[in-house]
Amino acid sequence: MSSGYIRNVDTSSAQARGFTLLEVLIATAILGTAVAALFSLLSGALANTRKMEPAAQALVYAQSKMSELLVQGLAEGPPQTTGPQLVLDQKVGGRFDDQFRWEAIATRSEEASQGVAGAPILVKVDLRVFWGSNGADAQAREKSVALETYQLWREPRGAAQ
Repeated sequence: MSSGYIRNVDTSSAQARGFTLLEVLIATAILGTAVAALFSLLSGALANTRKMEPAAQALVYAQSKMSELLVQGLAEGPPQTTGPQLVLDQKVGGRFDDQFRWEAIATRSEEASQGVAGAPILVKVDLRVFWGSNGADAQAREKSVALETYQLWREPRGAAQ
């Protein structure tokens, strides 16, 4: 007499429902390899970010200094700030900190435009921010970021007539 609550267990179907030890080991090895590869990619990305950090900081400094110089270039009369002010065909420069320095120059876009004092002229403003200058051969290893723009100025009063 067999009870309705007791069933015969088929051993072939019971084995098909579980994982063997070999399958678990292979899955663990694949997962471990994938995790190791992801960590390797992540560490490479972090290293690249660290390498790009000075360049990104130099770009921020360059944008800030360019804005400051352009505002000063538009000012009439004495400079409104204590920093260097652009003068046509004269290089100005300074330091942000021990690592970053800058140089800027304003030049006429066309030499033929020299003339009457107060006449509008188109001026090209070049700005470079340098970093990475350490040691005796600093100039050779120095890196830089350059920005260039044009601005409408008035011919200075001391212009050649």
